[in-house]
Amino acid sequence: MAKIYIDPGHNASGADTGAVGYGLKEQDVSVQIGVLLRNMLINSGQTVKMSRDSITDTVSSSLNGSLAYRYNSANDWNADIFVSIHCNAANTKAYGCETYYCTGSTQGRALAECVQPNMAAETERYNRGVKSANFAVIKHTNMPAILVETAFIDNYDDNRFLASEDGKYKCATAIYKGICDYLGIEYKLESEDELMSREYEELKAENDRQNDIINQMGTELEELRNTAKSKIYDYIDDNMPEWARPTITKLVDKGFLKGDEEGKLGLTYDLMRMLIINDRAGIYGE
Repeated sequence: MAKIYIDPGHNASGADTGAVGYGLKEQDVSVQIGVLLRNMLINSGQTVKMSRDSITDTVSSSLNGSLAYRYNSANDWNADIFVSIHCNAANTKAYGCETYYCTGSTQGRALAECVQPNMAAETERYNRGVKSANFAVIKHTNMPAILVETAFIDNYDDNRFLASEDGKYKCATAIYKGICDYLGIEYKLESEDELMSREYEELKAENDRQNDIINQMGTELEELRNTAKSKIYDYIDDNMPEWARPTITKLVDKGFLKGDEEGKLGLTYDLMRMLIINDRAGIYGE
């Protein structure tokens, strides 16, 4: 069992919010891919910790603080592998995926060389290859570390891929398979049938829940209607339905309706409906 630290790049606010393309935010996409990856790894028996697991998370308001939080957290946890997830951005024309390791790190390179081929195969994005750099989060970590640039968020085609649920799932699957290849363990992914079956059950459960709510609302509405029908309306006031007041007022003014000794009209719901139908038919005149 390996301890894998997933670092969805950037923050919801502050100085390190990441790139934006066509309204899509890098910091959102990185978290969404990271959560999918976490679930896959946990399902395979691995231990996972994340720097951020919600699109509302901000680990620090400053750039240096944000970067330091990530590598210090991974180091303090004694992670076996560090994976930082990002979206690239350049000039709207660049496209494809690439994976970085820290310059001089043999194990970092080995991890990157396991992940990048899977990225290209799963996502079908242009393969920009394995590259080295000295990014803070892969330079100051004490374990094999990579930074995955999933696709270019400012390139329209790559952006549409990243915005889709299928695109994010493929990115997570690719990184997952690369980690498994590096660790020498078998993939343990849900089959398409299993995934569809689970999603169907989840949708069915939600549909049943909504139907229960609708049925309950229908029952309550029917009870209200029955209450209204059995109620006696003695006066033209706020208790009388608004739709009935003009006709009842007219009939009282014309003398067609008279109350008892106390002035009570004693009207039922059904009687008011009948009076209104007659009034609309012109029986009571103008």
